[in-house]
Amino acid sequence: MKRRHSLQMRIIMLSLAFSSMIALGICAVSLVVVYRNYLRANSQSVEYSLQVAANQLRQNVSEIDDFADWCTVNSTIRSYIFGNVQTQQVLTVYDTLLNKYSSQYTARYLDRILITDNNGRILQQGMTTTQSLAITGDGIYQLPGFSEGTENLSWTMLEKDPLIIGNSKTIIPVMRKIASYSSNAQAQVYIAVSSRMITDVLQETNACEDCELFWIMNDQMWRVSGNELIALEPGTEIQSVEEIPDYVSLMNQQTRLIRYNEQLALAYPVGVHDLYIAQLLQQPVIWDQLPSMFPFFVMMLGGLSLLGLLLGLVLRQMIAVTVQALQKQLARISEGDFTPNPDIEWDNEMGDIGRGINGLSRSISTLMEKRLDDERQKKDLEYRMLQNQINPHFIYNTLNSIKWMAAIQHATGIVEMTMALSRLLKSVSKGNERLVTLQEEFALLNDYFTIQHYRYGGTIMLDVSYIEDERLCQNCMIPRFTLQPLVENAIFHGIEPKGCAGNIEIIVTRDPCGDTLIVLKDNGVGMDEEMAAKVLRAPEGEEAEAKYRHVGMWNVHRRLQYSFGEEYGLSISSQPGVGTSVTIRLPPAHNSEEESTD
Repeated sequence: MKRRHSLQMRIIMLSLAFSSMIALGICAVSLVVVYRNYLRANSQSVEYSLQVAANQLRQNVSEIDDFADWCTVNSTIRSYIFGNVQTQQVLTVYDTLLNKYSSQYTARYLDRILITDNNGRILQQGMTTTQSLAITGDGIYQLPGFSEGTENLSWTMLEKDPLIIGNSKTIIPVMRKIASYSSNAQAQVYIAVSSRMITDVLQETNACEDCELFWIMNDQMWRVSGNELIALEPGTEIQSVEEIPDYVSLMNQQTRLIRYNEQLALAYPVGVHDLYIAQLLQQPVIWDQLPSMFPFFVMMLGGLSLLGLLLGLVLRQMIAVTVQALQKQLARISEGDFTPNPDIEWDNEMGDIGRGINGLSRSISTLMEKRLDDERQKKDLEYRMLQNQINPHFIYNTLNSIKWMAAIQHATGIVEMTMALSRLLKSVSKGNERLVTLQEEFALLNDYFTIQHYRYGGTIMLDVSYIEDERLCQNCMIPRFTLQPLVENAIFHGIEPKGCAGNIEIIVTRDPCGDTLIVLKDNGVGMDEEMAAKVLRAPEGEEAEAKYRHVGMWNVHRRLQYSFGEEYGLSISSQPGVGTSVTIRLPPAHNSEEESTD
């Protein structure tokens, strides 16, 4: 037995399922939105942190550049380098350099300051002078970048100081050339900046302890590890990302997004010398955010599920009452009570069903009453048919008696008329076929014309003058008694008003389309075009009772159209004083056979 499923339970379950799907969808969308917002906020936070560090580094770098430029233009230092300085003036030069050096905020990061004319005259200051080997004419060229000594090499390399005793320190060289105003003599300023200037600033300004930071200089990248800058391994692929993802929000257009080890990093410009500091963007796992969002999701899921349950209960209450009322009405109908119930015709879709059920009840009641009435009429008709069966037998017997009496008296005309009338009556009373062959129709027409021939004393002649193909007589189908009304109209309304003998000619042909054409011509009085057109129109008002109306023409035309279609039927051409030609168009013989079979 097939299990029955309650519609109410289905509605509740669908409501719950739909609410759960909405809740899950909202949770998923919320999670994605929160995750993307987190990434966007993270990128902004990283950029802001790098901006703070870059501002401090820019101040430090600018101060060191200004200090290097001061060394090239200070008159005391230039006099010492290019002039003859007394011994007591040397102390003044050192004091001048020391005072300027000591006043710098970045003094603690200036490991070595050298000003030399490359001929042995050297001014030296800095944090590592006591830890350094003695500066000699040859040893000074061991310093990174000193041999080139161009300003373009400043802030482009990070190397170890080879002259430091013990643990070597990494430095960034800053160099300037000093040219004499009065000669071709040149001197050089060399400042070794400790890499701690970078690491200290990044450690002070960066709030993220686990974040990876980088220093980018001259398109080279160093990783910040404590107080050291460690060069990346050779072959490390660093790519600049041109298309910024939508979950990365940048505040400075000069901030670069780079890809390092399949991770994204923000590189913020220091502002001078094409220097950058960079930090990896953390890619938080979405599942790590779930614990903090779990209570919110549970509350949302529970609230929507409760809303779905309430919705299901409301729908159940709204539908249960109407469904039960409809079920009761259907039960009454199944028990035979077809009385309409106006209480189930609500002003909603269920009311449409109720109105349909009431309409069905009324239709069934009407149909049953009509069926009973038809049965009563059928019985009455059968009774009358049994009574009327006596009349045809009586008429046939009477006509048969007249025929024998006429034969005894040698009245051949009466015999032929009686036999023709008898055959016509038998065809009318016993013929049940709607369509007959053209041959049978010609036989009926011959019986009818036999009576008319004797009536008019032989002055009217009927001749089937031409049949294109004899097979048309056996295969072409035509409604019974189609030709008789047409011949009758030709006699009564065409030949008889003429007052003399007349001829009726019948021609059977086939047109190029395959349709069968039966042309019936008479040499009667004819008619004008208006009358010919009126003959094939439906009678209206008093016109239907007028005598000049050609009785039967309209009925024949409509019978042909009902039987074969609107393209078939009658067409009339007539000329007053000459005669009338009526053409009957029938479908091809094979189509007629199919319709007769149907």
